[in-house]
Amino acid sequence: MHPPEPESLDGNNDTGNGQTPQQLRLPRTKDVYVNGVVVKVKYCDTCMLYRPPRCSHCSICNNCVERFDHHCPWVGQCIGLRNYRFFYMFVFSTTLLCLYVFGFCWVYIIKIRDAEGSSIWRAMLKTPASMVLIIYCFICVWFVGGLSVFHFYLMSTNQTTFWRSSALLSPLPRTISELGSQ
Repeated sequence: MHPPEPESLDGNNDTGNGQTPQQLRLPRTKDVYVNGVVVKVKYCDTCMLYRPPRCSHCSICNNCVERFDHHCPWVGQCIGLRNYRFFYMFVFSTTLLCLYVFGFCWVYIIKIRDAEGSSIWRAMLKTPASMVLIIYCFICVWFVGGLSVFHFYLMSTNQTTFWRSSALLSPLPRTISELGSQ
């Protein structure tokens, strides 16, 4: 939902795409003083507001998201300031679940081996479901575990996935002063 827009002088409000009309455009950037420090804020034509620092517009959700990290297709929404901790706990608990299932499948196979006094291979043949789970969890833990470690690194260095990926793609090095214009 957009704020009401004033009517143009010629009666033509060419806003069919949900953006600010050309004659009503505000300056792209504005200097704002925050605790005595000048911070550049950018104007978002789609949301029709000045975005705070480290805020980005998500083209999928069509919203400006404060401290935008990424749009996650698995949870179906943007990950940002308000839900990042829940996203991280989801990924981290999935990693723990993979490790738990992997470990207890091995415990089950070893119990079968000890109960029957047979080899580990015969115990594995007795429980094919455990073997499938061991293989599946071994593969999955590398993905979700890597994601957990990566996001832990991002949290510890105060970065976001969006900022880091745009820094890697940018030909110029990023500086601290550029954070305000992010």
